Amino acid sequence: MLARRLVTGIDSDGRSHAALDGPSPGRFDLLTTQFDVMWTTSSSPPVLDEDRDPADVDSFAQLPAAGGINWVMLRVPPESELEAVDRESDEYAEAMSRFDTGGTVESGDSGWHTTDTLDFIVVVSGQIELELDDGVHLLAPGDCVVQRATRHRWRNPGDEPCILSGVLISGDSSD
Repeated sequence: MLARRLVTGIDSDGRSHAALDGPSPGRFDLLTTQFDVMWTTSSSPPVLDEDRDPADVDSFAQLPAAGGINWVMLRVPPESELEAVDRESDEYAEAMSRFDTGGTVESGDSGWHTTDTLDFIVVVSGQIELELDDGVHLLAPGDCVVQRATRHRWRNPGDEPCILSGVLISGDSSD
């Protein structure tokens, strides 16, 4: 669990209450990154009183539905940990089969990708490099990124994992 998730609701007496409290059921270990799906919506404005938990999913699409939002907490391990991951293994293939990148990732193993989303990212702990076409930008706890459908990749050059909180909002890039 990367974070405790408390979801509010309205009880049968019309009072506010904690409808859900604990880890997200949407936990994914991709061997190179771990993340918890905190919440997803498939429309805007979102439905506020649905009974189902939209984070209770067996697979996850990185790109939100048109008009939708994905909120995730990510653990990005240090680069030194990633060297041990066999990306040709059955275990890696199985982990990745639950994660739909939406075709955003460039071929090869570079980590470069572009999503047609507006992302709000907060560094919760650790450090991370956001690499853009203009170079590397080192981020530390409390730093925020507004990612607007640009080509980028993330790297953790440190010795400790980096925890990120990210909200991805479906977008429409104009040319």
